[in-house]
Amino acid sequence: MVMAAAPAWSVPRGTEGLRIMAQGVTGHMTIAEVLSGTGLTEADLVDETAEIWEHQEFAVVRNIVGKLGDNTGQGIEVGGFSTFGRAGIVGFTFLASATVREGVERVAPYLALAPSHVRLSVDADATHSYIVADDTEIPADVRPFIVERDLAGIAAVLRGAGVELAPEWIETTLDEERAERLVRTWSATAEIRPNQSRNRIAGPPEMLDVPLPQADPNTARLFERQCAEVLGRRLARVGLAGQIRSRLLNDPAHFPSMQTVADELHLDPRTLRRRLTDEGTSFRALVEDVRCTLAERLLAQDMPIEAIAHRLGYAETASFTHAFTRWTGVAPSRSRARNRRR
Repeated sequence: MVMAAAPAWSVPRGTEGLRIMAQGVTGHMTIAEVLSGTGLTEADLVDETAEIWEHQEFAVVRNIVGKLGDNTGQGIEVGGFSTFGRAGIVGFTFLASATVREGVERVAPYLALAPSHVRLSVDADATHSYIVADDTEIPADVRPFIVERDLAGIAAVLRGAGVELAPEWIETTLDEERAERLVRTWSATAEIRPNQSRNRIAGPPEMLDVPLPQADPNTARLFERQCAEVLGRRLARVGLAGQIRSRLLNDPAHFPSMQTVADELHLDPRTLRRRLTDEGTSFRALVEDVRCTLAERLLAQDMPIEAIAHRLGYAETASFTHAFTRWTGVAPSRSRARNRRR
């Protein structure tokens, strides 16, 4: 039985992904600019015990795009700094596997522990084998950068391990210009298929059976077991409420329904509701808590109240004002004025 992959947003991870991005924009942005609004410091980047959430990485991407522009190839350049070592125990699990196919299948349930946001899987039909990179859980505003970074990063780490897949064609959700640059990180000759509904790297049936040079079955099983243990500990520590709060923070303008979150966590909605009750909260309470936290943060940044309402998914400013007053006891305008006096 294949273990269901934990969503990337549900698990705290190390800071490897942030270090890759900071390195990729060295000379263009300061560390303070890269980390602005994340609640993180430069010391966190070099702390091997520090853990972050996916939404903090997305905030860094938004900082980079906001400062440098949403430029074609920017994510590809950042992805080029990826290595198996920076993927931690997940990377070592892959390296110890017998083939590329086995490696992807082993690490797929644990990718939330790695500096990647696409969901990887393998597939095959009568004529081709595929590496599939699902980007549907990534917010639309950061998706092009993340797809560029993650797929270029996979190409970089495979090359670093001495693995050449030589795909025949690559289809991607990226536009034509981005797709062309991305595909060339994989192959000089592969056919480019942009503007597709999914990301697939396609080759002959034997493409994924390329042997990995450092394969060792005992070591692979050991690393895989360690991945499961680390994932289990982190999920238990943050609880279901912590996981859902992270999901809500990923894309505040588009809060998911409880049904959507339950589906993503492979839970029945009734089970999700019961487990949240056991933790002393509810889905609605978490949504309101996240909205209140974000509203207070945006008010402190002097964003217009109408814009804050829109950012948090309210159709009317009055609805947001009423909700904020209910949460905090004061209207947004009074809260902002009070904070300015401090």
